Amino acid sequence: MKIGKVWAVLFSVSILISITSCDSSTSGPPGFSGPSQPSPGNGGPACKSIDSFSSVQELHNQVAMIRREGERLQHHIEDQIKGFGGLYLDENGAYVVYLQDSSDETVLNSVVSSLKTNRFKNKSERTEEVIIKRGEFSFGELALWRELVTAFLLASSEYSFVTSVHIHEKINRVVIGINSSEWTEESVESVRTYLEKTLLIPAKAVVFEEEFEEHDETDDYDFSELTGDTYDRQRPIVGGLRIYSESSTCSLGFLGIFDEMPVFVTNGHCTENPHGNSSTFYHQGDRDEPDDAIGTEVADGPQSYDMCVMPNSDCWPCRWSDSALVGIRENTEHARGYIAKTIRKSEDWMVEGSRILDEDDPVFTVVDIQDDILTGMTLHKVGGNSGWTSGDVIRTCVDSRRSRHEIILQCQHRARYATSGGGTSGSPVFKRVEGDFEGIENPVALAGIHRASSNRDQGNGYSAFSPIDGVLKDFEGLKGLAIETDTND
Repeated sequence: MKIGKVWAVLFSVSILISITSCDSSTSGPPGFSGPSQPSPGNGGPACKSIDSFSSVQELHNQVAMIRREGERLQHHIEDQIKGFGGLYLDENGAYVVYLQDSSDETVLNSVVSSLKTNRFKNKSERTEEVIIKRGEFSFGELALWRELVTAFLLASSEYSFVTSVHIHEKINRVVIGINSSEWTEESVESVRTYLEKTLLIPAKAVVFEEEFEEHDETDDYDFSELTGDTYDRQRPIVGGLRIYSESSTCSLGFLGIFDEMPVFVTNGHCTENPHGNSSTFYHQGDRDEPDDAIGTEVADGPQSYDMCVMPNSDCWPCRWSDSALVGIRENTEHARGYIAKTIRKSEDWMVEGSRILDEDDPVFTVVDIQDDILTGMTLHKVGGNSGWTSGDVIRTCVDSRRSRHEIILQCQHRARYATSGGGTSGSPVFKRVEGDFEGIENPVALAGIHRASSNRDQGNGYSAFSPIDGVLKDFEGLKGLAIETDTND
């Protein structure tokens, strides 16, 4: 079933900025704070068993009030259309909306009209149609059940084989990831029983997926001087270049300003003390050349119990991104708002792009941030061995168990842009955009920072990235990620 032609871009940064988040969690400590500790006696705000509630219905009522900022578009539409079950982009760029049988389809036209003002258009979108599918569950129901799984299974030692949970917009279901090495009929059945009998989540609302381990990928204003490839010494420094520390090789994500200091962002796991401050020293170019030193880590975190959306049973702290801030040395030439552009991109999974810089057109220009991510949206990455690659988003807002660091990464995204490891961690992820940007070549909107991949040499693999709104939530004082334009002043 189709509704006549509408604007292809349904999501509006300008409209959605005004939407208030209803997260029940606090924002957590500011950028330089270390992890908070549980309070004596009650285990802290994130240590709460299901027995703490008088009934499962009370638990459901409390959780139903939670709304994640990364899903504000979905909730915004749900507020206006009863029975809205989710929105995504199909392979042709059409917008697909799930509605329950009781939904009023006529309301959809007015909702679409209210979202027309977005000034960006994804270069990969090829249609202006909206397709309606019948869904069994509302987005609010799926979000509630996802929060329960995160709190009582994902951070539980009893169910340590549960590795992730997210809402899959394409199938109108909650998807629970099970560690492939522990996937058995018994483990799946134990989770299914707990969902139905204890959390009162209907069995047909949940799909189980065998999940393979995610691997971190550490390895080692005049742009006319940008030549060679992203591994070479480049000045000014821009996003997408290879950077070195004493023990790892990663990629420079993007540049900004934090506490009045110029900084760049890379992954927290790229530091000497992952997800904890360690003053890691970075080079871009040759580690042995003093002039190639570019900065020192100033903040990595915070992870805290207070940042968990829902109290979890095993007291694991939470974060919104895998990111760290590096203060740029005073004498290091840098260009905030720019990302390296190479001569060729790969649009295919498992196929590398180019690391060779396009000397005639060497940068992408960051004109804004893309904080609303939809399944099916085409995104790009520059960095690591695989250079410039692009692919579609396949999962949004995945809560991920990071056993190695004993934290929960909340609301991470997955996409099918190729990566071959070799220092890809920290690469900028962005969306190419169209708009009235006079004199600006290659405008892009910053979408996040690459952090890991799973099965990157297999057809069922994916890349994982932390969304830009997660980085900004972890570091509330971070600003200046885009250049100044008439449209974002």
